[in-house]
Amino acid sequence: MMQVSYPYKRLQSRRYGFISDGKRKIQKIVDFIPIGKRNIVSLGFGDLLPDGSIIDDKANSNNGDIIKVLATVVDILKDSTSLYPLSQVFFVGSTDERTKLYNRILKVYHAEFSKEFAILGALMIEGRIHYTPYEPESNKEYLAFLIKIIS
Repeated sequence: MMQVSYPYKRLQSRRYGFISDGKRKIQKIVDFIPIGKRNIVSLGFGDLLPDGSIIDDKANSNNGDIIKVLATVVDILKDSTSLYPLSQVFFVGSTDERTKLYNRILKVYHAEFSKEFAILGALMIEGRIHYTPYEPESNKEYLAFLIKIIS
């Protein structure tokens, strides 16, 4: 994304943090969690609860800075995949609306993203999930996404 992003820090090997500074300051966390299959990690993203215990991935912050927040997540994704180039990153929205938002972002920025990442979309075909190359011009309802840095 050619948008300005927030500064971020790698807090642990696969955890990053940054502050969303819109209407208020909100601590955001991006986690890359190994799922135990073929170098696949699940991208988790959300607000850190005030007590620091967990990430709320369903929070709707309405902080007025969604483009900058998402640009920061993309920058973090690039950093993580440069450190772990064999990783495949799985992501899905915590709600159907968020998955649709991620799909819209992939459509808008596909030309840019596809220079660095191979992008697959998950589709339900005959009762089974299949990963197919992401098609930004289609009206397919992708259930989730899997990306890998292009070597």
